[in-house]
Amino acid sequence: MVVDQEWGERRIMTVVPSQSSLIPIELAVPLPRYAKLVGYAECAFFGISHPNNAQYACREIWTKSQRDMVEKYLAEAQLEIEQVIEAPVVPRWIEAEEHPAIQNPVSLDWSKFIVAGFKTTDDISLGESVDHTSDPAVIGPVATTVTDENEIHVFHPGSDVEIHPSKITLSGGNVTIEIPRCRLVSEAYADNPVNGWDYYNIPPSMTSPFLVEVDIKRVYNDPSTNVILKHPGTAGSCTCGCSETETTGCIIIKDSEISSVYYRHAVYSNNVWTKSSTICGCGAIRALYYYKAGFQGLLSYQLEDAIMRLAHSKMPNEPCGCDVITQLWRRDRDHPEYMTRERMNCAFGLNNGAWIAFQFAMANKIWKMSNFMGRQNG
Repeated sequence: MVVDQEWGERRIMTVVPSQSSLIPIELAVPLPRYAKLVGYAECAFFGISHPNNAQYACREIWTKSQRDMVEKYLAEAQLEIEQVIEAPVVPRWIEAEEHPAIQNPVSLDWSKFIVAGFKTTDDISLGESVDHTSDPAVIGPVATTVTDENEIHVFHPGSDVEIHPSKITLSGGNVTIEIPRCRLVSEAYADNPVNGWDYYNIPPSMTSPFLVEVDIKRVYNDPSTNVILKHPGTAGSCTCGCSETETTGCIIIKDSEISSVYYRHAVYSNNVWTKSSTICGCGAIRALYYYKAGFQGLLSYQLEDAIMRLAHSKMPNEPCGCDVITQLWRRDRDHPEYMTRERMNCAFGLNNGAWIAFQFAMANKIWKMSNFMGRQNG
């Protein structure tokens, strides 16, 4: 099986440096995609001096601080849009979301329910060599029992900083991964000089900025925890008390669109949920839900545009000196002299980018019954 990931065919997790204050969510518009959308030379964007940069109108070498700023506001814009839509635009695990246990069924906070469980990461191969003979660079083939290419992720060695592949190929129990060289700058060289790192200074050179090894991991859903129920009392006792004990339950989907679910007391063993015996003593008072939710499939260009424009509207300074991006930034930061009352009340702000993003979010909002009633009564 071959999966071409050259944007649009797989959601990639954001690259967040270990000591960064950036919001660690999976970006709908990761940095390589942003560079492509604004027509920027990817190598120049990632701090690499490459002869092909001259083919682009936007080719000024970016600095780490510029990339960090763009990533920060892309993450903030995505979160704001998700809060209005009430569903992650990229599937995301939600852990320990608390609701009163008496609410059964319950409408979870995030719509577009996918599966119950929590995020789990297993090693496939650590310290796997990167072959820079060609570009994209090649990792593998590496033996694996994973059969879903969407569960295969690549990281900087010994960290949770993820790298964006352009292609993943699964065949005969092996995986082969391709990554454009300019996306493989080591964290130690992330803060590039003004003129950029030399594209041709590749391993085994001791001064090469490019990674020679990566970690390959499996990121997948573990269904062994669905609901944790909190009871007042001592474990194993049928008498209510001042302490607290836990029991488990499984999630049953009522309506996945609005994440309406209910739980049943159950225990998990050997990959199977089995109904548990009646709980004696005090009943559960709190329920903690573990699940994955969000839009699945390809992202629309309208969504990408909304996130990018809202991000621009939030940036206090233009991303770089390129005229093309400066014009986009000014377009999204600008606002008309006269505005309607509706626009004056835009939750994202008065700028053009904020208004476009808010219209998109409201048009795609998932209306639950409580929201609908509030809207009618309002």
